Formats: sequence, C-alpha cells, structure tokens
Amino acid sequence: MSLLAKLPLPSALTSRLDAVLSVLPSAIPRPLKWAFWALLILNWDGFPGVWHLRIIWPFIRFQWQVKLGKKWPNWRIGKDEFEFRSTRQFRASFNSSDSFGYHLSNSEYSVCLDHVRGPFAVQLVGEAYGIVGMTFAIGGVSLDFRKEIPLLTKFEIENRLVGHDRKWLYIETVFRSLPHPKTGARTTYAIALSRFVIKHNRRTIPPYRAFALTGYGAEHGAKNYEVVQTMSQKEKLAWLVGDDVGVKGKSIVCGPVERGMEGRSEWAGQVQIA
Repeated sequence: MSLLAKLPLPSALTSRLDAVLSVLPSAIPRPLKWAFWALLILNWDGFPGVWHLRIIWPFIRFQWQVKLGKKWPNWRIGKDEFEFRSTRQFRASFNSSDSFGYHLSNSEYSVCLDHVRGPFAVQLVGEAYGIVGMTFAIGGVSLDFRKEIPLLTKFEIENRLVGHDRKWLYIETVFRSLPHPKTGARTTYAIALSRFVIKHNRRTIPPYRAFALTGYGAEHGAKNYEVVQTMSQKEKLAWLVGDDVGVKGKSIVCGPVERGMEGRSEWAGQVQIA
C-alpha cells in the first residue's frame, strides 16, 4: 500500500498527487520522488528567472503603461516628500534562510532591497519617471543588523526618504516584525540606508527639481503642477537637467536644494557621501 493510501486524504486529491509523482521515471523510489518535489516547493523562489521576473517586471509594466498613455492620479500635489512611506511584506523562506542559525540569510536583506527600492523611487517622483528614458542608479548601501529574522517568519519592510542633496537621494529601509496581535509592539530586525541618483541616460537629475516637477510643496506644489501639465516631455526633460528652462519652466518654484542633511550623522549605518 502506498503512503498516499494511508493518509486521510480525499480520493480526488490522492489521484492528483499520484499523477504528479508519475511525472518522474518509475525507476526512482517513491520517497525520493517526494523528496524531489518537496525540494522544489520549498525553494520555488530560487528558481532561475524568478528573481528577474519579480524585479524587472514592475518596471517593464510601468514603462509600457506610460507608452500606452496611461495616467495616474497625482497624490503628491501639495504634499511633503518626506511624508511618503511604502511598505511590503516578505517571509523568511527556506531558500532565503541559512542552515546554521535557521534565520534569514544576511545576503537576502539585499535581495529584499532590490524588490522595494525601485518601486519606491518610481512612486516618490512619479512624474519625472513618466519621461521615457528615466531611470536611477544605486551609489551605496549600508546595513545595520539588529536581530535575526527566524525561519518562516513574516516580516515587513518600510521605506522612507530621510534626505537629499544636489545629487543623491537617501532612502532608509527598516526591516521589522508585524505588529504583535495583543500589544502592537514591533521588533526592528535591521536598518538599511541607500543612496541613489535619478538619471536620464547619462544625465543626472537634481532631486529638488524632480520634486518640484512632481508637485510637492504645500505653498507652490499645486501651481507648479498646473504648469507641468502644459509641458511636453521634451520641455520637462530640458527643465529637469537645467539646459533650457523656457518660459514655462521659469514659473516653476523649486524647494530647497538640500533637505534633511543636517541630521545625517544620526542616520543608522551612514553611507559615505561623495
């Protein structure tokens, strides 16, 4: 009698499981077949191409939506860029955890950052990224480990802007536990600090200009965005890189060139500023 026959499972399910096992050659012992399928299931997120699909697909979809003329409501008008947060949940899977301490591998923290930094950047300065050819480049990352994330634990990642200068955006990413069901308390597992630059091909876009183009700012945001909506992509790009402000560009009011930099000595795992 097979192992499946001994288990209290519906006959329809056991027949399907038998069909899955039959995919492998009959010469392979059934326990080895089970071990093989279990190995695949437990490590599905490590399959070839999975990382690329999860990282690249959001950008491909966004660019195609832009080319097809899709528009999104601009929630940034009149807001402060430092108020924006983005969160996403992950789990310490078997594939992403080490076999020594049974917790999330140190290298997996960087993989998680790959998943969240790009979408955060696009949402933070969406109007600028609506210009074809806009992208960003990572200049440095540091990680401050506080406490290990146990195997199979579900955790949350939160991103926020902590500062920007004439070139760089500084993003803080906090790895933390989900709220305790009774107390709401959280455990901070790690804090990462990343700096990246907005690019159009090889040209650098100053962050303060990207924020002005996007409509941030309680005082001038709404008026700026009214002007931006009358500009073509070519006019927007020329204004962003400072080549030619034009008549329309001259009426856009920019905020401070640097913000949040006075407290950089207090940033966790401070990144070297060049």
